[in-house]
Amino acid sequence: MKNYTLSWVVGVGDQAKGGNKKLPAWQDVEFHLDEIEKEGGSLTLNVVDGPDVGPQLLQVFSDNGRYVLSLGEDDGEDYIVRSYFNSGLKGSEYEILGNNWSGELVCLNFSVVKDAFEEFFLTGNVSRSLLS
Repeated sequence: MKNYTLSWVVGVGDQAKGGNKKLPAWQDVEFHLDEIEKEGGSLTLNVVDGPDVGPQLLQVFSDNGRYVLSLGEDDGEDYIVRSYFNSGLKGSEYEILGNNWSGELVCLNFSVVKDAFEEFFLTGNVSRSLLS
């Protein structure tokens, strides 16, 4: 298992609160994921002292049951962002935390978000079937 830092912002505006933790346990990640599911916000899991090539971080933005999930990865030549793809929402647009997102990037199923974070936490990567 890799070493990570965890950072989060829970809530929006003046009510937002955040923090970070070095070397979190899975229970820490799960706790803050549950918080942003209920209250909105963002959560980022960064690889610490990992290889220069490969996945670097997993991030989610959450707002009213809508999630934008992305994985930042260095392939040795470029920095690539792999995202969740929702063909059912293609052609639509959603506002999440004040930013407009194409519907095809919006996940409506929180268990997908949780599964991606657990896979990343345990393996340091997320399968391409989940994030393309």
